[in-house]
Amino acid sequence: MSRSTKDKIIEAAVELISEKGYKGATTREIAERAAVNEVTLFRHFGNKKGIVEAAIQKYAFVDLLENTLEEKMTWELEQDLKMLVREYQSLLEKKKPVILLSIKESSEFPELDELIKHIPQKYIDLLENYFTKMMELGKIKRVDPSIIATNFVFINFGYSLMRTRINPGKKEYSIDDFIEKNIEFFIQSLQ
Repeated sequence: MSRSTKDKIIEAAVELISEKGYKGATTREIAERAAVNEVTLFRHFGNKKGIVEAAIQKYAFVDLLENTLEEKMTWELEQDLKMLVREYQSLLEKKKPVILLSIKESSEFPELDELIKHIPQKYIDLLENYFTKMMELGKIKRVDPSIIATNFVFINFGYSLMRTRINPGKKEYSIDDFIEKNIEFFIQSLQ
């Protein structure tokens, strides 16, 4: 299935703005990268800000994570934590362009910052509920579910950020190594 003209423009804009900044990326360059006429860009979005606002809407699908995770829960700690890491890393990878854009342009677009804050908060809420239920089932020791959920998210977000911004191209843990080492640590701390 081919991408729509709107999607091509949004993706080109997010890439260019991530590279050059909001002010550095011109509508002409965005149109060229999207392989469309600049008039087409204006017809669909009005201006560059309109494209960024459309990107925010396009990447705001956090609720899909919640439904997917709830369907996959087995209530077995190791299996669930591994699945949770993979799903969260997959979500971050899908949202990587807009996450990088928000890091660079949060002062220009506070709504980007709000979208990015919403991603980990939704995940923290889901994890708090998961850890609370696991305590009720007697499968983990009683600890503050908010703290362990937040720590789990910080480690996962940090891994994603390290791969993308801090340490790109250098020696890194594979996702499998990252999962094994972190899950082992979390399981030990929760039993």
